Amino acid sequence: MPPFTPSPEHLEKLNLEWVEPYDADTAPANLTFATYDTPVRGPGTQGSYWYRLPPGYADETNVSTRYPVLYWLHGGMARGSQGAKAVALYTAAMEAGQMPPVILVLPQGLPVGWYLNSIDRKYPIEDVLIKDLLPHVDTTFRTSGVRGIEGFSMGGYGSLHLGLRYHELFLGGGISAIAPAILSSLKDEPQVRIWDTFRGSQAYYDENHPLTLATNKAEALRTAVTSPERETRGLRIRLLSGGDDLRLTDAIARLSSVLDEVGVPHERQDVPGAGHEYDLILAGLGDNAAGFWGRAFGIKGEASAS
Repeated sequence: MPPFTPSPEHLEKLNLEWVEPYDADTAPANLTFATYDTPVRGPGTQGSYWYRLPPGYADETNVSTRYPVLYWLHGGMARGSQGAKAVALYTAAMEAGQMPPVILVLPQGLPVGWYLNSIDRKYPIEDVLIKDLLPHVDTTFRTSGVRGIEGFSMGGYGSLHLGLRYHELFLGGGISAIAPAILSSLKDEPQVRIWDTFRGSQAYYDENHPLTLATNKAEALRTAVTSPERETRGLRIRLLSGGDDLRLTDAIARLSSVLDEVGVPHERQDVPGAGHEYDLILAGLGDNAAGFWGRAFGIKGEASAS
């Protein structure tokens, strides 16, 4: 199925949605809505996110405990609340002891923002997330300074772009991309989905593509992934795709090959019977869906006393 293509009028409206419209009647029951200031965009501006605190966070015995944060990035033409099914899966895994307790944060990205500063700087979504959201989360919640990042489709591109570019922010955690939209050419994406960010510049697309980042940062990534301190300061990377997602499987396989070529260990799994649907891909992984985060954050010592 081809990606949804909005009308110019619809897209213009969505591009103003730095704050996701909130409706108490339709809000996911397992998430809490919040806003944060975005000085990167100018005085008086805000963005939004959803969050889920881990089991035991509010317990009196844990008032000094600090937790890792897992950021979950939504896909194109979607909103932060798209990740509610992933939150349900990971919360159940925490309760079952399959992954450590972590704070789950689902930012509102722009519908076709690619989690990348637009070439004309009109939409500085990358800077907003890195310079505004991350510090806000660290001052609002009891965080340990350890982070992971995961995303689906456009959010998968975003998790790779942000995770690889700022890999030092995710040491001790991991980068997970679910069906990342990492086609090699802008011509393979509908223009309405890429124009506001790239303005037709293949050069800008190439400069920021995960393939380029993986190649240019190979030595630093290789050191992080193979660090003797991997369990506490290392980095894990995984690439996931649906076996029936014929539009993206070749591009994802190519990135995996490049990581192999430059010596960056990673996990790669193609889930049979799943298409471009993150919940089916995660379900097809069984225990390994959350198991990756158990290994990335470490089942033991996952939270620290302040």
